[in-house]
Parts: sequence; structure tokens; C-alpha cells
Amino acid sequence: MKALSLWQPWAALWLSPAKEHETRRWATTYRGALLVHAAKKIIRDIDGPLRTILDDEFGGHWAMDLPAGALIGIVNLVAIVPTETLPLEHRATDDFHCGDFSPGRFAWRRGFFRRFETPIPYRGHQAMFEVPHSVVADAITAAEAKAGASL
Repeated sequence: MKALSLWQPWAALWLSPAKEHETRRWATTYRGALLVHAAKKIIRDIDGPLRTILDDEFGGHWAMDLPAGALIGIVNLVAIVPTETLPLEHRATDDFHCGDFSPGRFAWRRGFFRRFETPIPYRGHQAMFEVPHSVVADAITAAEAKAGASL
């Protein structure tokens, strides 16, 4: 399965209602199920609206509680658009504060998202990378059962 590694707290945010888009400098033609890998790097020094969002989503100790170096969930990648094409109203959303929507970047929009009950320790890579389905099969089955639908 395809996977994408993100620094924390952005990996956890993409698996929350607050963050619909992951922003990247590059686009891909891939669409479909995409595993979210939390890299070992955690950015802790965050202020402003993003800090408020993080505290609301994960509590005041999020920097110590969020998993790192693990597969933490799955999203359905449904579209990738240049950031300049998003409507101006988008600037008033939590999603806007959770990414870098500057010109020249791409907004990767997810549809469904599910966080795994238990993070799966795994070494990430730059860009998209492959993870054997057997590594995540049980976690996906549990996420499907909880959601009551196929991922």
C-alpha cells in the first residue's frame, strides 16, 4: 500500500476533522487509500491559531502524546489541486491554519480518514513509499469495523 510520511503534529491533524488538506511542493497522479506515517520528527514550538487547534484536538500535552515513527492511520486521497485554486473562504477555516497554502504548492484533499487504534512502528521514507499490506491488514480491518464501512 502507498504511504506518506509527515512530521507530527501534521500527521495526526490529517487524521482529524481539522485538516482536510495536506500541502506539498509536489503533486501526484495517485488517488485512493493512503497510509499516514508519523515521522520521528515532532515540531513542538507552535503558537497562534494552530496551537489552539492542536490543544482542542489532542489536549494540552499533545507534543508528548502524539505517536512518532509509526503508521497511524489511513486516508482516501481524492484530489490534488494547486493551492491558488482554493476559494478565498478557505482562509477562514481550521484547515487553512494547518498547512502551507502559499502559491506554487499543492493541496492534497482527503475524503474519509481513520486513525488506527494502535500505531504500527514503521520506518518512513521521503516522498510516497510502499508498505506491505500484511503490515497494516489488522489495523485496517479494525478501522473498518469501527467505521462500519470499507476503507
